Amino acid sequence: MDINIIMLNGTSRKMSVNPHDTVGSLKTRIQQELGVPSQTQKLVFINGVNTPLSDDSRPVRDYGVGPGASVSLLVIQPATVQVFLRDEKGKLSTYDITPDETVDHFKSRVKCRKKIQESQQRLIHEGREMSGPGSKLSDYNVKARSIIDLNLHLRGG
Repeated sequence: MDINIIMLNGTSRKMSVNPHDTVGSLKTRIQQELGVPSQTQKLVFINGVNTPLSDDSRPVRDYGVGPGASVSLLVIQPATVQVFLRDEKGKLSTYDITPDETVDHFKSRVKCRKKIQESQQRLIHEGREMSGPGSKLSDYNVKARSIIDLNLHLRGG
């Protein structure tokens, strides 16, 4: 069946979906075709009462979405949470992060504030060193009010 995805700027896009497709798979298709990350999408079925498609695991048909239906695409910013960075002197600094923020991006933010090169930073959370290209803070169970320890790599041989 074809449905219309309507963006806030008024443009629309026809998409063919199976009634058994989940809301999550529809968001993935929207990400692939329109470039809007799925975690920033809020979908609302425009049926006179504006029904939010809030459960990514449910099929779109459960919400009454049928052929020719209009679904509004809202782009939201992911919620931020506060975490603490404890430096080598025991001083805490507060950072606002998003769950999908990468460790590399967080290290660059630490560099800007603390003036410590990323290569000299060792970030530890719950006894695990946070490293690896593309790894996210959420991969290390970092959540609101977590404390991340900043240790420094020793220079020299």
